[in-house]
Order: sequence, then structure tokens, then C-alpha cells
Amino acid sequence: MSRTRVRRWLVGFLALVVAMTTVWVATPGAASASRRVACADLAQVRLPEVSSASAELDTDGEAAGMTGLPEFCRVVLTVVPQIGIEVWLPTGTYNRRFEAVGGGGYAGAISYPALANALRSGYATASTDTGHQVRDGSFALGPDGRLNQQLITDFASRSLIELTLTAKTLIRAFYGRPAEFSYWNGCSTGGRQGLMLAQRLPGAYDGILSGAPAINWDRFIPAELWPQVVMRQELGAPIAACKLTAATEAAVARCDRNDGVVDGVLDDPRRCDFDPRSLIGQATPCGAFTAADAGVIQAIWDGPRTTGGRSLWYGLTPGTPLNALAGPVPFPIAENHIRFWVEQNPQFDWKTLDYAGFERDFRASQRLFNDVIGTDDPDLSRFRASGGRLLIWHGWADPLIFPQGSIDYYQRVLDRTHRVGDFARLFLAPGVGHCGGGSGPNTFDMFGTLVNWVEHRSAPDRIIASTVENGQVVRTRPLCAYPGAARYDGRGDPNSAASFDCS
Repeated sequence: MSRTRVRRWLVGFLALVVAMTTVWVATPGAASASRRVACADLAQVRLPEVSSASAELDTDGEAAGMTGLPEFCRVVLTVVPQIGIEVWLPTGTYNRRFEAVGGGGYAGAISYPALANALRSGYATASTDTGHQVRDGSFALGPDGRLNQQLITDFASRSLIELTLTAKTLIRAFYGRPAEFSYWNGCSTGGRQGLMLAQRLPGAYDGILSGAPAINWDRFIPAELWPQVVMRQELGAPIAACKLTAATEAAVARCDRNDGVVDGVLDDPRRCDFDPRSLIGQATPCGAFTAADAGVIQAIWDGPRTTGGRSLWYGLTPGTPLNALAGPVPFPIAENHIRFWVEQNPQFDWKTLDYAGFERDFRASQRLFNDVIGTDDPDLSRFRASGGRLLIWHGWADPLIFPQGSIDYYQRVLDRTHRVGDFARLFLAPGVGHCGGGSGPNTFDMFGTLVNWVEHRSAPDRIIASTVENGQVVRTRPLCAYPGAARYDGRGDPNSAASFDCS
């Protein structure tokens, strides 16, 4: 580990120790660790780097557009230069646990729905806007045309550390004692945030749930633009939507039996050997499938390549809907990343990128942003030593973040730590999209599984996922701890999880 990372960890660790052991109030003398601070007085708690604070008791069941809320103390903070943080502290419904919640995309806003869900379940909870108040990637570029390293760092990591330290201090002040257990819960950007905390602030959380984590940010984000570059270079325009659908449906039809049962879901798309060239000449509502169409589909599945043909990153898996990245316009986060972060030119037009230009920008993204936001350090030894538990999950049919990236990271953690299953496990959800949805069984309780693992030391080997239609469960299937995968036993009800083994 570099000296910079060691120094960063030491600073965060020492700050955490201070935050967890001492509460200072802006009244004469220091407050006892057992003294409870009234809600209105929480605004006076001295918190490093906080430039403004307010606190009020919410008793009407509504806040920030959320309804059905129990009574709670709402603390609103600003950490210099402009990191927004909210900490919600339930009164009579408190379960003595802390659940910090993550954001999505480029963040830029407090995650109020996630805060409300955590609060309703009795958790003290907190969220951050990550240091900017815009929802696109333009915050990374300053008025002078240069990267705003402060805001980028705040977005990538500092806001998460500040959220953790301030929330833990306020919890101790308000309840007179620290939370008995602390959890992180996030998906997509929130999943990346959880892994950043495991890597940069080990010991802060007893359990971290990291869904569809946006790690490998410096590579997977530019890789999201690859389908657009390929279509423009090979076809001159986006491929017709019905041809994308035809390729996806044909891949599922070809490989559906690989897991022993035909159910419209690919349990492991890596095992699918469908060749889109078999569609050449097939009629579709948007014209005959051409050789050029087949080449584009295969390139999207293969993922970005150098001009010499070497792989740069992963592609979308066969059976995954392609329209999100290969639709008529680029995915905004990827386009913003190239324009503001890499080219550093608000007027840059991605359409000017040929294969060589894409490779150049891909390499530049790695060089500029891996250290700050790659979030792919496999050394989780300090998190493991702290007793933390990490649960990662990813949908196999994620149309935005390539699930192979999560597998790649987990495998590197395994190579580094060896007995990784004793503190970290990965679950892949067949047919499930980005943070949910999709054609596979997509209803499951990952957070409850994590809590059970942390508090009862019950390490999960399989998690039951359900397909719910009209309020009724019509199918169940086990999600298996990686590298296991569900296999039908050939005898039982194919719609019952009891008929599947993890192998």
C-alpha cells in the first residue's frame, strides 16, 4: 500500500477513535460520554469541518417529501466546503442500530427514500449529497476549465468518511451511547461507497451491503460508451431497437437449458455460446438482420478493445437488455465522464471518437481517476481484522454495470486474503437487472441476510429469491454464494427453490 494510502487511513482511523470516544458540546465543560443531548442542542455539538448545522424534532410524520415517518430528530449539516449530510435519529422506535445509506449515479442529493426506509425500521440513519448539488458530472470541472480535485475527492471518498464520523458522534450524543451495530446499505454508486469505506475506513461498520457496486469506476464508466462508439463506427447510427431485442431473445433461447431448466433466465451468461451471426438474414420488424448487425452485437458482448484487439474491460452479458447502453443516445453518466472528466471540455462531442480516440480516453481515465475513485483495492485485511462482514451482490442481467467487474474484484480479494468467505461473500442474481427488476427472481432480503450474519454469525450460503406477480409468489430460486450456482435436480418443481442445489 502506498504511503499516501497509509497516511489517509491513519488520519481516518484517528478521527474515528476521537469521534467514538468523546463528544464536545458548545457549553462550559465537556459532556460526559453518558450524557444525552437534546435534539435542539445537537446543532451545538462541535464537529470538525462542519460550517453549519440545524436540528429539530419532527413529530408530524412527514419530512423531505417522505410520509409515514415515526418521530425523529432531523439534523442537517454542511461540511466544508459544501458537503451536505443529514442524520435522522428516531426517538421511541430506535433499535440501537445505525444504517448509513448510499446514493446513485453522480449523487448530488440526499437519499431521502432510503433514509425513510431505514428510519421506519428503527435505525438511526444518515445520507450525504457527496459534496455537490448537481445530478450530472459537470461538478468535476471548475470554471477555469481544470478538474476540481476537491469536489472529485469529496464525491469519491471524503464525504463518506465525514458522514460516518459525524453521524456516529451525533448518535452517541443523542442516545448517550454508541450504536450497538453499524451498517452501510447501498447499491450502484452506494455499493461503491460501501466498498470505499471498507477499504479506507475499516472498523467503522460491522456490516456493509454493496449491491451492483460502481467500482472500477475509471474503467467501467468509459466502457459504458463503447456500444455507441462501435455502432457509430460500424453502422453510422444506432442499431434498430428490435434487432437488439432479437439478439437478446435468441441468446436466451439458445442457452436457457444450461442450468437444467427452461425458465427464460440464464443462470451464468458466461457459459452461453450463442453466435449472433446465426441471425444473419432473419427478418425483424425493423429489417433483416445483417452481418454488420451481428458484428456490432458481438462487439458489445465482448466489451471494449484496443485497436490491436486486446480487451480493455468487460461487456454486457448475453441475455441482458442492450437498449440502455446501445440505445439512440449514450448513457448520460458515461458521456459526462468523457466530456467533463477526461476531455475536460464542456463542448466535447463524443461522436468525434473513433476506436483510437476511445482507447486514448479509456487510458486517460485510468491514469487520472483510478487512485481517487477506482475503489478496487483488494486488500481488505484491516476490515477483516476489525470483524466486519461484507456482502456483495450483482444482477447477472445488469444493463449498466458489468457484473464481471464485481467477480473480478472479488476474485482479487480472494487471491489476496485467501479465506475470503469468512468475512466477505458475493452473490450473483440470474436475470436480475441494475439494483433490481429484470426477468429473474428479483425479490430478496440482502440487508436482512447481512444483519443476521453480523449479529448471529450465520454466514449465508444461499439466499432465497422470489418472483412476485399480483402480490403472489409464483417462483423461488436460491442465489448461491459465488462461485456456486443454482442447478435443477431434474425431479422437483422447477418453480421451487427446494428443487435446486448450489454447486
